[in-house]
Amino acid sequence: MTIRIEPLNRAHRPLLTDFQNPHSSLAEYLRRFAWRHAEKDLLARTYVVIDAGIDPPRLAGYFSLTTVSVERDAVAPLPALDRLPRFPIPGILLARLAVDTRVRGQGLGRYLFEEALGLTLQLAHAGPVTFRLLVTDAIDVEARSFYAHFGCQPLSETFPCRMFLDLRPLL
Repeated sequence: MTIRIEPLNRAHRPLLTDFQNPHSSLAEYLRRFAWRHAEKDLLARTYVVIDAGIDPPRLAGYFSLTTVSVERDAVAPLPALDRLPRFPIPGILLARLAVDTRVRGQGLGRYLFEEALGLTLQLAHAGPVTFRLLVTDAIDVEARSFYAHFGCQPLSETFPCRMFLDLRPLL
């Protein structure tokens, strides 16, 4: 697979309709809202992975990033965070991450997560703002296991699908 990653733009619109994922909400978001959220509403930025090794090229996956604020009391006890002040903890939300059904099992999900994390760390290290957490919402048990593989932990017992990764050790 020959791939390239790009921020979603109007030129990608023809590729969006062919995207397939077992979670219809992930395909629906990409088709109906991703471009609008990035360009018009300024709610999230979506990055797409194009499989250029086939003709015509196909959208193989995507992820969306936005900001988030986590209530301090909502975070499960974690020694590294216990020393923080008792106000909301800023973070980046990996709002969506999806791989096309036809390329599942080829490591693309891992690639997407690593790209999202890389962009997040780049912003945290050199950007005009700072934040402490990478937060994600696992859509199902399989996704929870996937994110746990990268060190993400459930935010709390109350919200087991909302997971976070403390970025400080990575910076």
